[in-house]
Amino acid sequence: MRFASLVLLALVACGDNITGRITIGTPDAWSPALAEFVAFTPYSDLSLGQGGDLHIEVIDDAAIPLEGYRIERGDHITVAAHDVLGAQYGVAAALEDLGFRFRHPFDTARPWVPTDSGGDSALHAPQIRVRGLQLHTLHPIEGYFAFWEPSPENTQDAHRIIDWLIKNRGNYLQWVALDDIMDPARHAAWQPFTRELIDYAHMRGVRVGLNIQLFGKSNLQLAFDLSDSDTIPLSTSVAQRLPLVTADLPFDVYSLSFGEFFNADPQKFIDSVNEVASQLRTFAPQAEMHASVHVGATQRVTYRGQELLYYFLVQYVDPLVIPDIHTVMYYNLYDDAGGAYQHDDFSEHRQYLLDRICANQPVAYFPETAYWVAFDDSVPMYLPLYVYSRQRDLAGIAADGCGNPLDEHLLFSSGWEWGYWLNDYTALRASYELTEMQPLIDHAFGKDLGPAASLVGELIAEQKHAYIDERLTGYLVGRDIAIDTGDKLDPPIISQPDRVTFEDLVANPAIELDGPVLEPLRAHEKVLADIIQRLEALDLPVSQWSNELRDGVTIDRLRVRFVLANYAAVLAHLRGDSGDASYLDAQEILAAAKEIVTARHAQLHDPHGRRLVDETTNVTFYQFGYLYMADTLCYWQRELDQVGNILGKTMDVPDSCLF
Repeated sequence: MRFASLVLLALVACGDNITGRITIGTPDAWSPALAEFVAFTPYSDLSLGQGGDLHIEVIDDAAIPLEGYRIERGDHITVAAHDVLGAQYGVAAALEDLGFRFRHPFDTARPWVPTDSGGDSALHAPQIRVRGLQLHTLHPIEGYFAFWEPSPENTQDAHRIIDWLIKNRGNYLQWVALDDIMDPARHAAWQPFTRELIDYAHMRGVRVGLNIQLFGKSNLQLAFDLSDSDTIPLSTSVAQRLPLVTADLPFDVYSLSFGEFFNADPQKFIDSVNEVASQLRTFAPQAEMHASVHVGATQRVTYRGQELLYYFLVQYVDPLVIPDIHTVMYYNLYDDAGGAYQHDDFSEHRQYLLDRICANQPVAYFPETAYWVAFDDSVPMYLPLYVYSRQRDLAGIAADGCGNPLDEHLLFSSGWEWGYWLNDYTALRASYELTEMQPLIDHAFGKDLGPAASLVGELIAEQKHAYIDERLTGYLVGRDIAIDTGDKLDPPIISQPDRVTFEDLVANPAIELDGPVLEPLRAHEKVLADIIQRLEALDLPVSQWSNELRDGVTIDRLRVRFVLANYAAVLAHLRGDSGDASYLDAQEILAAAKEIVTARHAQLHDPHGRRLVDETTNVTFYQFGYLYMADTLCYWQRELDQVGNILGKTMDVPDSCLF
């Protein structure tokens, strides 16, 4: 195949007199994107030139479907593709065959010596058209800093995240707008910063979107919303605010959200969404409009004589508006939902999704790979259970979708530390080519972590049994004062699965807790202890990755032991015993957890010091990094103080763990 010219890009790796030079050749049209691909592959020095110890030749082959690739091996490695994304996917796959693993946006696992494992020569092509992430920038996560705080350093980080998305076979990235851009000075800095990110993503072949909120009254965080006054007509407010996020900002998608827990009048909801859709066609005619279909089992309305979930009103709006059907936490469309947002399951959401797929109507599935607030990585807990649920959904949808593929898989992403990179890594790749869960983990773990891959599979199976099937989630996740307060309202506001609290036990000592909760928790702890013992026996290389894995499983077991000790102390006290022994156990377990957290937070993948674990000034609702509560173990200490108050061991007021 002939080219107008050939650009040769090279990666050079050196270490202790061991070299492994890799060169990449590409047609002119794809050279800007592949130059960036190379720049963000941390394998020593970048150089140009023919040759090298290993050479990858990228060719344009019209027989390859868009975003597809095929790898052939001869004197060198040939990657055949027919567009810029396929070319980058193919090169990423070739590097993976050499031992690279693109696990974390800021931390690539590199081979000591690149060695071609052989790979395959199969044609690889996407099974889902749109595969991407929503970086939930309403939270102080890595993506918030990269995509919302204008600076040259953050621009570079945003480019890295786009590059990482591509290397994991994604083609779409969305983030959430905050309301600080209502300030003209903030907007003046944000707009050109954001335009550069859009242009960069487009150059790399990635489409981009912005999530905005409709009603200010249901805006519980600091999202950018289109209407927050009943005295200003909605059409006027939208006309004033939409240009702030559309003028000279060629987003491909605008996604509309509606907050949580609060309803609007059904007809007002429909009319308001249609007004936004109408104005968006004027201000951003190039863009799709999506609308989030959230969860909330008690948020039911009647419209046209039919009772339905409030967010399902999206089905009655302008047919050009595409629904993004949401589930939360590590729950999925098929299994028990544990009472999350008061849902026993998400079967209604599943049916809405499948009805759209079977009718050949565009629809997106919008699940989570981390929830953050008081639930998973902020506790902290290591929860590769997300890997199971995201793969379970994709397999179920493929089987139940009347032979039609899911059109879009959009992951709600909220942090990558404590092993949460694995959740996005596996879900993105399963979106590209549906794969069983264990091979996804095997691939992510590569050679260095490979011996532990099957143990993580066992851990996931145990977490599915304990947290989903046995409904133990509410006892292990954290609770802040807002969660406790919402639980006491009439009607209650519930997000995460509920639990019998220590206060509940004091008010009603007859509550039976041992059989339904404590006994399965004790059984779960024994399984975790066995997994840890076998993990410690493995000959894993000492690295940030292996340490993270050990810390994650260890903190999971400590969390279970801590919960058991606290409940044992309260139950002993209610029986007339002191509860001292169990209370002392809880204190010692907390001290051990602090040692693990301190070690883990000294080895974060994020290269920017302690911004994720310390208090920090930002424009989100939370003036601290998303790992702050994990770093302080606030949810643990809050529970210990609650127990200490009951036992008379302390008069300290438990921390709210909210601000």
